[in-house]
Amino acid sequence: METTIYLIPGVGANQDIFKNLDLPKESEVIHLKWVKHKSGESIQSYVKRLVPQIKKDTTPILIGMSFGGIVAVELSKLVKPAKTILISSIRSRKERPIKFSVMSKLPFHKFIPGGVVARLNFWWSWALGNLTKKDRKMIAEMIKGIDIDFNHWAADKAITWENEHVPDNLVQIHGTADTIFPHIYVDPSAYLIKDGTHWMVVNKAKEISNIIKKELAQQKVINSHDKERLSHAA
Repeated sequence: METTIYLIPGVGANQDIFKNLDLPKESEVIHLKWVKHKSGESIQSYVKRLVPQIKKDTTPILIGMSFGGIVAVELSKLVKPAKTILISSIRSRKERPIKFSVMSKLPFHKFIPGGVVARLNFWWSWALGNLTKKDRKMIAEMIKGIDIDFNHWAADKAITWENEHVPDNLVQIHGTADTIFPHIYVDPSAYLIKDGTHWMVVNKAKEISNIIKKELAQQKVINSHDKERLSHAA
């Protein structure tokens, strides 16, 4: 069965965040589309409503960036992907930074208007690292299309995420200079990108692409060995 790669962006980002990635040409690539959240909806309920976008006639590969990685982990519980690849994201509540744990208990973030955070660009450098003029233009274009209510909801779900399940065949790619999810909290098995920030899917796309290709090539070899073993058993 052929594989289909599903790309899931982070809060405030759109499919352009992945435009520098060089993905295997033999796989179809689909950008997962956000649907409108419901008031008070859990992330688990929300993710169930994304499942119809996953084609049934191919093997899914989930690639999520930041909040998209959290969604990929939750989605992996429902669609059983061949690989779940996280970029600048976390696999479980154990990797949440201490600041998230504090914020989940003292939820001041709920009272900060989402539009204020999204549109005040002084925090971009802290959150995303050193940005070029081209980067800032790209972010400004993304912000124009932001659904503020959805972003506010999604940010809260990331901060309060309580997941303890780690999917099989999970790959984690993380930057050593990520300020949103500091790398000191992530599992030692993660691929670390030196000086990679939360924006590294854009400015370190070549390194990330090479890791993704390597992992998917390994998965292809495993799948072919499994088929060969089954044919011999038959």
